[in-house]
Amino acid sequence: MILKRITDVKLVLLVISLVTLLGTTILSTNTQAVKFTASMSGDQVTPPTESSMNGTASFRTTSHDTVIKYKIKVSGSSDVTSADIHLGEMGHNGETVVDLLNDSKKNGIRQETSIRGNINSSDLKGSLEGKVLTDLILAMKNGTTYINIDTPYHENGEIRGQIIKLDSINLTKVN
Repeated sequence: MILKRITDVKLVLLVISLVTLLGTTILSTNTQAVKFTASMSGDQVTPPTESSMNGTASFRTTSHDTVIKYKIKVSGSSDVTSADIHLGEMGHNGETVVDLLNDSKKNGIRQETSIRGNINSSDLKGSLEGKVLTDLILAMKNGTTYINIDTPYHENGEIRGQIIKLDSINLTKVN
């Protein structure tokens, strides 16, 4: 009788331990967000421009790569007419795959423009239209994307910068 109670207690403790261990594992989601950056200038445009404008862009994936958040800062002009992500290696022009002014917030004041927004799969166009956002993220990781900023003075690109991967950051969530 005592032996049966000890066995029952051990069994109950084992079940509680397993539930606790599995519950923590199930509730924990571990995903890697990735950061990208681009430094933009006229000498990176193909062919180069003699623009005094410059800019920076930062991109960050979110959990499960369903959204890319971005911030762009352009100095030297508030006349930005287009901001796009293109497929293409450094020194080569490529097709537009994301319009960054579509559904974004753009503030242009005194020779400076700030743009911020989110990219979803539905924002993809060109050869990426109808594909998933991870296809764009893969191209960004491979260094085959660039950001291009147009103005009324340079409709094919006033400044440009290759998008490069910075690092990975851990986004562990416990529910």
